[in-house]
Amino acid sequence: MNPFKIVVSFIVVLYLFFLITNILFPAAYPKGEIAKTIEEQIALSKKNLGTYNSKYDIKFTEGINLTKKDFESKDTKIEFECNSYSHCCAENEKCKTKTEWTREYLKFNETTNPVVSTRCENIKGTYFCDVFIGTIPAQVQLIDFSYNNNFYFDSDKFRISAEVTNKGNTIENFAVIETKISVSFNENGTIKEELVKEVSNEKTRIVPKETKTLETEIELDAPGRYFIEMKVTGMAFGFVEKEFIINVLGKPDYDCRIDETRKEIIIDEKTVSPTQIVECDIRNFCSDCMYGFECKQAWKNEFPSKEFEIGTNEFTVERSKGTNCE
Repeated sequence: MNPFKIVVSFIVVLYLFFLITNILFPAAYPKGEIAKTIEEQIALSKKNLGTYNSKYDIKFTEGINLTKKDFESKDTKIEFECNSYSHCCAENEKCKTKTEWTREYLKFNETTNPVVSTRCENIKGTYFCDVFIGTIPAQVQLIDFSYNNNFYFDSDKFRISAEVTNKGNTIENFAVIETKISVSFNENGTIKEELVKEVSNEKTRIVPKETKTLETEIELDAPGRYFIEMKVTGMAFGFVEKEFIINVLGKPDYDCRIDETRKEIIIDEKTVSPTQIVECDIRNFCSDCMYGFECKQAWKNEFPSKEFEIGTNEFTVERSKGTNCE
C-alpha cells in the first residue's frame, strides 16, 4: 500500500476516535472549570428568568464536591436538586456510589456525566437559582391563554384559562395559576394600583410532554379598572408571567364616606423620649368603602390640607407628631 495513503488513513482514524470519545465520553473537568461553567449557566438563567438552561457535556470525576457557597453572592442564593435516581442517592442520604446531595452541597462518589440545568427567579432584587443535576427538570411552556373582559361584577366572575405543556423530563405535581389583582385609580393625574386579591387555583399534575388547561374563577366585588398579574408556576416548574388590564362594569352598591366618630392613635415607641417630639400614626376611619384608596380620597376631599396614606378599606393613615398624638 502507498505509505502516504497509510498515513492519511491513520490520521483519519485518530480524528474519528477523538471525535467519538469526546462526544460519548467528554474529558473530565477540574472543579474550578466546572464551577466556572455552572456560573456561566446561572448568569444566562438570570437573563431568562423562569426557564431552564442546560448543559450536557460536563464530566464530574469521583471526589469532586460542590457547595452553594461556590456560586452564591450578595444578590444570588443557590439550591441544588438531583432529579434522577440513576445519578444520585436520595436527598440527605449517604451512599458509596452515585452522588450524595442536599440543598447545600453535591458530593460525587463516581465519575458521571449528568445533565446540568439552572433556573432562576428574582424576588425583590435577589436571585433565587436552582442547580439541577440528572435530567432536564419539569418546565412550564404557555401555549395559549384567555380571559374575559368588560363584564358586570354583579352577574359574572373574572376567568382565566391557560393551556400549558410540561416540556421537561420530570413530573410536576403542583402546577397552578397564581393571580394578583390590583384596582387602578387616578391620584393627582398619576395612575396607581392597590392590591385587592391574591388567588391560586387548584394544583394540577402534569407529566413530561403533557398538555393541560388550567382554569381559575375569581369574584370581584365592585366595578373598576383592574391590573392583573398572572403567573403559571409549580413546585419545580419554572414559571411564565402575563400582565394585562381588565374593565369591570356595573354600578357600585356602596357609599364610601368618612366616620369622624372613630379615631385611633398609634404612638411610635422609638420617639418616646424627653429629648424627642413624639410621633404617631392616626387612623381615620371610614364607613362602607370597598378599597383603601376610596377611604383615603374621602378624607382628602374633606381635609385637603392634610396628607393621608392608604391603610385599608376601613381606615386611612395620617402621620403626625406633637400634641396631635395625645
